[in-house]
Amino acid sequence: MKLLKEVLVVIAASGAMGSVQAQTPGNIFNLGTLTPSVIATSDAFASGSFLDTFNFTVDAVHHTVTGTTASTNVTNLQLRLFDSTGTLLFTGLNLHADLTPGNFSARISGDVVSSPGQFTFSVAANPEPAEWMLLLFGLLFAGFIARRKIGLVAGAPAYGT
Repeated sequence: MKLLKEVLVVIAASGAMGSVQAQTPGNIFNLGTLTPSVIATSDAFASGSFLDTFNFTVDAVHHTVTGTTASTNVTNLQLRLFDSTGTLLFTGLNLHADLTPGNFSARISGDVVSSPGQFTFSVAANPEPAEWMLLLFGLLFAGFIARRKIGLVAGAPAYGT
């Protein structure tokens, strides 16, 4: 009977230690479809380990995603990016990825060293550089046409010759 009691105490103690070391499931944030506007989200924890999930969608127009993480009183901070099938795409703290349109989730984990431990995750999606160049050339062309028409209306050549 005494042996059974000791075995139960050991099992209970190991179960308690295991639960202390496990990550606390954190919050789930649904960020919607990303745009060029930066979305900054913060979360705070009193102690232990944490794991927060950030779900977002990338469309066909804005698919270059940039994100950063910053923390206070947190060690082992890690950002992992997964696609909709659960495939790991990125691990690090500063995200810069050209993604295909679809659904993604960023999971941020860490250990709180002193209370309050907190972190901020900032993310935005930007058009690809070719789209910016197309916009720039379109504006230059429109400016050229406008300048030419002003010169014709004034009766003077467009380029002061």
